[in-house]
Amino acid sequence: MPGFFLFLFNLLFMLTGKSIYTVSLLTKEVKKLLEASYVNIQVEGEISGLTRPVSGHQYFNLKDEFAQLRCVFFKNSARLSNIELANGMQVILTARVSLYEQRGDFQLIVRSIVESGEGLLRKRFEQLKIRLADEGLFELSKKSALPSLPACVGIITSPSGAAIHDIISVFKRRYPSIRLLVYPAVVQGEKAAESLVTAISTAGSRMECDVLILARGGGSLEDLWPFNEEIVARAIYNCSLPLVSAVGHETDFSISDLVADARAATPTAAAEMLSPDKDHLSRVCKSLQLRIFNAATRLHEALSQQLDLLQTRLILFKQQTEQDKYRFSILSERFSRLSDWMIRDKGIQLSSMLSRIHSPEKALDQRRQHCLNLEHRLLRGAKQRVSSAKHVYAINNQRLSQMLSTYKIENQTIILCGYSKRLSNRMPDLLKYKNSQLEKQAYALQTLSPLQTLARGFATLQFPGEKSIVSSVDQVKIGDELQANLHNGYLHCKIIRLHRNNHD
Repeated sequence: MPGFFLFLFNLLFMLTGKSIYTVSLLTKEVKKLLEASYVNIQVEGEISGLTRPVSGHQYFNLKDEFAQLRCVFFKNSARLSNIELANGMQVILTARVSLYEQRGDFQLIVRSIVESGEGLLRKRFEQLKIRLADEGLFELSKKSALPSLPACVGIITSPSGAAIHDIISVFKRRYPSIRLLVYPAVVQGEKAAESLVTAISTAGSRMECDVLILARGGGSLEDLWPFNEEIVARAIYNCSLPLVSAVGHETDFSISDLVADARAATPTAAAEMLSPDKDHLSRVCKSLQLRIFNAATRLHEALSQQLDLLQTRLILFKQQTEQDKYRFSILSERFSRLSDWMIRDKGIQLSSMLSRIHSPEKALDQRRQHCLNLEHRLLRGAKQRVSSAKHVYAINNQRLSQMLSTYKIENQTIILCGYSKRLSNRMPDLLKYKNSQLEKQAYALQTLSPLQTLARGFATLQFPGEKSIVSSVDQVKIGDELQANLHNGYLHCKIIRLHRNNHD
């Protein structure tokens, strides 16, 4: 910083030819030179030492690994930028260079701020993570189980990357009989997200594999960003096959890791997760073979014992069958004799009952004639009741109509006359009272109007664009711009000197 000011001093000396300056003159000349040379520049750095006084302005330092600058972000500019500053935030700011004359501080007057680089990507990552979590894309209950012994594994990655070679080498070493299918995809750049979605959709629609591996080697957050895109996350969620996400190194974490059915720290770890060791499988097969042999031996012995038991029971069953045949023949003979006797007895009973039954046609004719007589009597009675009811209804209806019309007219006439008389009596008094109130309110409004105060030579001060009134010198500082409101207009003022009254 001293070297910078030395440079400015030499430059001033060359331009003006003066070798001796007062402090105020030097700071003023340097300020003019800075503000004329650096009017609208962009600077990138990290925010530190952020403070927010009650004035609404924001003061902070913008630093990198070698230097730092003082910055001022005035309230009006901060309101337009609509950004929440925080220490550690990586930003690109648009500003003009200036010099605070009272202290001789070199500073940036910030006009606008935007996030930059990895900080912006981190913010987008967290926002997408929260939104997808709220939709339920990360729930464990919706994840598919991985096959314990897959016959075919699909790999979605770049055919020329290091990840595909690591995966193939692990499968050849641990599980050489497995079938591998590669679905080529771009894993970095602007078209990477669309390429990944296409590969995932293709693998899911073909159903050629038992499980998928989404793989990419390590890199920066920007390099790995296609795996944090929303379209990729939804493609993984909608995939019909189980999917393992193996993106980056162990410290890297992406949205695809959260959506996938399982996460592997590296592509190599994903291959080891899906490929059992052949030596281990051999030991397991031998153990299972021995268990099968022992189980078959025990089963053979048990079945032999059951066969001997069944043979013994079969002999006993044949003996019992012969005895049952003999008993059945005896019972069949007894049943035949009994059924013949019952048939003869029931025939006799039926003949006796038929002789006692009267003719049904005659009884039916009697019932029909009785129903006709009842129908005629019912019709005659109903007609008489209806005719009588109609006559009574006509008489009552005529009486009711006469009574209601006379009553309503008389009652409404009395009510209307009462309302008219009350309205005529109260209207003059009401108008007089309302006029009196209006005159009082007009007088009070004229008395209390701020325009009357301004017309007597007074003025109100406020910051341009704000509604609050400046009532104390503590609210302003030298250099602030104010608006003085008079009764017939306003003045645009700038504070060049402050004076405070001392009160005991």
